[in-house]
Amino acid sequence: MAAYINRTISMIGGDSHLRSTDIRIDNSPLQIFVKAKKKINDIFMEIEDYVQDTIEFMKSLQTERNIVTVEEAQRIESYVAKVHAIRDVLKRDHMKVAFFGRTSNGKSTVINAMLRDKILPSGIGHTTNCFLQVEGSDNGESYLITEGSTEKQPVQSVGQLGHALCKEKLCESHLVRIFWPKEKCLLLRDDVVFVDSPGVDVTPNLDEWIDKHCLDADVFVLVANAESTLMVTEKNFFHKVSTKLSKPNIFILNNRWDASASEPEFFEQLVKEQKEVRAQHQERAVDFLSKELKVYTPKDAEERVFLYRRKKLFRLVCKNNVVNLLIMVH
Repeated sequence: MAAYINRTISMIGGDSHLRSTDIRIDNSPLQIFVKAKKKINDIFMEIEDYVQDTIEFMKSLQTERNIVTVEEAQRIESYVAKVHAIRDVLKRDHMKVAFFGRTSNGKSTVINAMLRDKILPSGIGHTTNCFLQVEGSDNGESYLITEGSTEKQPVQSVGQLGHALCKEKLCESHLVRIFWPKEKCLLLRDDVVFVDSPGVDVTPNLDEWIDKHCLDADVFVLVANAESTLMVTEKNFFHKVSTKLSKPNIFILNNRWDASASEPEFFEQLVKEQKEVRAQHQERAVDFLSKELKVYTPKDAEERVFLYRRKKLFRLVCKNNVVNLLIMVH
């Protein structure tokens, strides 16, 4: 059962704007999402009680009347662990959005644009060396904390800690938590947490990544390169994810859609070829979600594929225009 949240968020800064949004912030769609998860968690608490009662009843049948087999009783008991796992995800008070894709596809660039600041290391080649999680800071401070430590470090050091070119780089599966003032990004005020990742093509340890950083993600965003097409490495990653999550919540962003238009020889057939290329990207992405992963119908998959222009995105952000965030919540 899916609910569509079409979130229109103004990225305009300034105190006057923040005061005007204070009234609406509690009723924002993303806040409604958090409240809904809490209510669902209450329901699963009741379900857990029912399961416990059922287990006791099954045990009595097994010992007194020998009606229930040992295997059947064990199967019922296993449901408790499943309910616990669901509750662990639901009890979180934020929405975790994890970005994945091949090296240099623009994952960090997209997150920086949404944050309206160049916080995460980005550029050509392999740049992001570990997992970088950006979340809101309640006290207005900006700092980072590395995995296994409680020491606050300046945000500027993320350019060294998380950069692949740094000599003293962290392990690829390590997590660096970056705390950024909520007043600088309304998405953070709505308790959205962004997770940037190394390229899925730089390590064979995908299973470790998934177990450590993906099982509790609410949304997965695959950032693909519109100059090429979906690659086997990208598909393999989400095939692995789908084996551990029954129905992962995936969006596909085709980045660098404006690259082809920058080539002079392309202008003559710009309209025709762009239309054909767009259709090709759309078809392959929809087939991947609906036929390969089999997590959506073709119609639902079409609503999860986007092509965007990197330059246009930055112009919108720099001019304080409106950025639309479309998230499907299950």
